[in-house]
Amino acid sequence: MNPTKAISVEALLDKAVLTMNGAELLELLHQAKRSETKEEIKYPPVDSYSNLPQFVTGIKALAQILGISVSTVSRMKADGLLDDAVFQNGKTVIFDTHKVLEILRVSNKKVKFNTKN
Repeated sequence: MNPTKAISVEALLDKAVLTMNGAELLELLHQAKRSETKEEIKYPPVDSYSNLPQFVTGIKALAQILGISVSTVSRMKADGLLDDAVFQNGKTVIFDTHKVLEILRVSNKKVKFNTKN
């Protein structure tokens, strides 16, 4: 980064937006965008769940692994949130834990509560 450009960005931060010309405002927005992308949170890849089993059988086992209640897992399954990670044959339910964690991570970013959108 160029020191004269850094000084100009500092000067732009002190300047009122109404008195800026288009180029100055655009430069300030680009600088804000660059700093925003540097601060992005890096999530661990799916392969980093090495201490968890790939598949678990039953709602109780999934609740124990996730550290949540059985009723919460049942509610998520009934709402269809976990449909992509559930294999069911009769009463036997098998969950793909890595996929469940990925679904929950993505759905927590979408809305406040875990709902299927």
